[in-house]
Amino acid sequence: MDSNGLADPYVKLHLLPGASKSTKLRTKTLRNTRNPTWNETLVYHGLTDDDMQRKTLRFFLFLQNIFMDHDLYLIS
Repeated sequence: MDSNGLADPYVKLHLLPGASKSTKLRTKTLRNTRNPTWNETLVYHGLTDDDMQRKTLRFFLFLQNIFMDHDLYLIS
């Protein structure tokens, strides 16, 4: 967050269980906002009906931080 209280948020999606690149998606980073609205469609390919029953979709909200070597994790 900058001195004006604005942030650069983005969301990561993880399809659990699983830890491969194909189970992780990320939105674009929205710049200088306190009220982010993502108008994006993120698609997982190759999921079966059985996968949909067994897996959990988890959302992670981050703030991009240009002043530190890591981004700030807010909620899951």
